[in-house]
Amino acid sequence: MSDDLLRYVKAAFEGRRVEADFADEKFALAPYTDERFSIDDESLLPEQAVCRALFMHASFRETAPAWAPDLPLSSSDIEKMIQSKSNRIAVVGYFARSCACGNWSSHPKFCDYVAGLLACEHTPERIRNDPQLLKEFPPRWLGGLDRSLCWGVRDRIVEMTRQLIKGEENWRRCGMAVDAAAMRSVIEQILKVKLDERLAQFLDSQLDK
Repeated sequence: MSDDLLRYVKAAFEGRRVEADFADEKFALAPYTDERFSIDDESLLPEQAVCRALFMHASFRETAPAWAPDLPLSSSDIEKMIQSKSNRIAVVGYFARSCACGNWSSHPKFCDYVAGLLACEHTPERIRNDPQLLKEFPPRWLGGLDRSLCWGVRDRIVEMTRQLIKGEENWRRCGMAVDAAAMRSVIEQILKVKLDERLAQFLDSQLDK
């Protein structure tokens, strides 16, 4: 991530903050990705996420097949591509959604992801049976692909939950019972989300320790 890119994105964010503040709004939409953020958030996390998205957008243009459109960055543009009647455009949308779910961080290459889609039982049949895609991307199992066709979500949930559990234990040891109880409530809410059976069992075992 270059300093020039970060400065450019920070300036774009500042413009969004000024507009929201003028309209007496507490939240604004991030440039390019349209993700909602608090204008009072002083961390660089939202800006860094947009930088990663722009970097991935540029990288995709250099490595994607000639027929592929530009990688969409906003949720609305991503969903439009997924709903496209063209299977080729749809797989670009699925790829973008998977990247966005990972906060535009580490992700399999487009060719590996599409090969994984074509081998995944949860992928729409019209895409799995597309002769052009099958010829260009021979189906190959991709570990970490879930029902939503996003990659790596399970591992991120596990890691996040582990960190929350460590935080709860630390606060409890420090006598911060109220904060620890609040953290436990967050963890329990995560467990209420519909997860695959093995993941749910693993998180339950961590919580019971």
